Amino acid sequence: MVQISRGSRQLSSSKFSISQILLTIVLCAVSYYSGTVTHKDSIGCENVNDLKNAVKENNNVALNDSEIEALVQKRVRQELSAAKEKLPSSAKETQYFSNSVSQYMNGVVRVPKDGFVKKYDYGPPMDAATDKNGDVMIFYNSPKALPSDDTHQHMAQFSSGAGIGVLEVDDATANCDTMNVINTNNPGNTRQCLAIVGNYESYNVQRWMRVPMDGGKLDKSLPMRAVSRGYASNGSQQFMPPKPNNIKKHWGMLETYFRSIEETLGRLKSIADKIAKDNTIIVMTCNMGQSELLMNFVCNARSKGLSTDNVLVFPTDQNTKDLAEGLGLATFYDEKNFEDMPENEAGHYGDKAFVAMMFAKVVCVQLVSHLGYDLLFQDVDIVWYKNPIEYFNDDKSPYRDFDMYFQDDGAHSTRYAPYSANSGFYFVRNNKRTRYLFTSLLYAGDQILESHSHQQALVQVMNEHSSLFGLRVKVLSRDTDEFPGGWHYHKRNKDFMMKVVKEEINPFIFHMSWTKNKDNKIKFFQQMGQWYVADSCIAHTKQEIVGNHALDVEDHLSEPCCLAEPNIVCHYRDKPSKVPCRESDPIDAGRPSFW
Repeated sequence: MVQISRGSRQLSSSKFSISQILLTIVLCAVSYYSGTVTHKDSIGCENVNDLKNAVKENNNVALNDSEIEALVQKRVRQELSAAKEKLPSSAKETQYFSNSVSQYMNGVVRVPKDGFVKKYDYGPPMDAATDKNGDVMIFYNSPKALPSDDTHQHMAQFSSGAGIGVLEVDDATANCDTMNVINTNNPGNTRQCLAIVGNYESYNVQRWMRVPMDGGKLDKSLPMRAVSRGYASNGSQQFMPPKPNNIKKHWGMLETYFRSIEETLGRLKSIADKIAKDNTIIVMTCNMGQSELLMNFVCNARSKGLSTDNVLVFPTDQNTKDLAEGLGLATFYDEKNFEDMPENEAGHYGDKAFVAMMFAKVVCVQLVSHLGYDLLFQDVDIVWYKNPIEYFNDDKSPYRDFDMYFQDDGAHSTRYAPYSANSGFYFVRNNKRTRYLFTSLLYAGDQILESHSHQQALVQVMNEHSSLFGLRVKVLSRDTDEFPGGWHYHKRNKDFMMKVVKEEINPFIFHMSWTKNKDNKIKFFQQMGQWYVADSCIAHTKQEIVGNHALDVEDHLSEPCCLAEPNIVCHYRDKPSKVPCRESDPIDAGRPSFW
């Protein structure tokens, strides 16, 4: 076997490929006949260039060019036929696809995955190529889509026993006018098959499983039946139609929204027009229970000289509105839509307070988008190292033509497929596709109530709009340095977080997602050296802070509440920290020190 290296990849072929054998036969035949026709002595196969010159220079040829060509072709066919009979059975070529599938299968090649996803980046996060998923399979539905090069075309149609051939992505797709791309894996490591049916075009995948008709886990003794894409082998189902009570509750929320929509938009526009920078607004929503995290975002950003002038906070209660304005932020308090929102923080992901705040996340973005602004939405448990707007407005960025950009949540699960987009940090370019996306998400609020997840519902709607309307969504891979979050803090190997706390890498943000509750978020920010709120301002209203610090009501809260240097406190030895916390207990029993 001959191993041909392509960077870190190895391409294999048989010792003498069919194309090499055939080329040798052709050249020998041409050599023989040219010698005969031109009355020259026989010219060996190694002197093909001399042969070509001899044919060109001979002025006494009795036959014209077409007659010479016919003689050569006839003898070549004879030689090829004889040569094929003499080849060992292992070297004989077979056609990949029979005529019975020629309507949709006319050839196949492999291309390197890294090159393919770089050239045809549709947006979902891509896992790094490995020795088991390092190639992309390209099937040619039409013979006209096959590569132009004769050798490449032959390789795509015929097997010589050396495996499916490999081409560079540009060569493989040069004649493809259209291309359908399927991302596939094997969740649950089941005995999964992939069927391709020549039929009326579909842009959705049908899923079949051996499961009971009334639900339950995978049973190999049963026949396969059609199931939803969220059906797992253990019998759990990620996607369920909303229950009647959630549908009715959502109707009531929509009724309130539409009764006041014109007045709401008018009030909001007068505020948004004043603070927008380059038609861009940074949107946040918060209740009193999460107000310390909002304060830390502001104090943290200002300690680094980062402007928050175009931040617009949608508080869901009066106390949060007062605090935000006391920190110098613009606010829009929508009493009609938010008056029933809880003031307390969520105890954990998915609880009632958490789900209630999800509707606020839908409404605030939909309103700003409807008014025509580009926007960055972010949760309050985020700190900036650099202003992220600079990243999204970089004209030299290879991702400049996407409609939306999301932080990678890190949880590449069926629930969030195919994007795994974190709904707590995303940037939106305003256009007809993104405006309609958020209008559709508003109408899908019952799915949020049913799933207890704004993120799940958003990904579902985005996936459909991507297919229907060409919405382009880019998820910024968890394997890059710019936008780390809770997945990196809790799941990724500690080397990355060590580089963050040592300032060896300089991300744009850090998002303390994947963290159970507010108390832990504060502790982890303190350990990281990213907590800039004075203890005297935590869990207090503006009125209480003013009274405790003998301030006037109109005084800015930054002076008493924002620290010039971070308050670094050790809590858990096993979590990333700015300084060694070896003397602290671990949060997870038995875990060693991060340092």
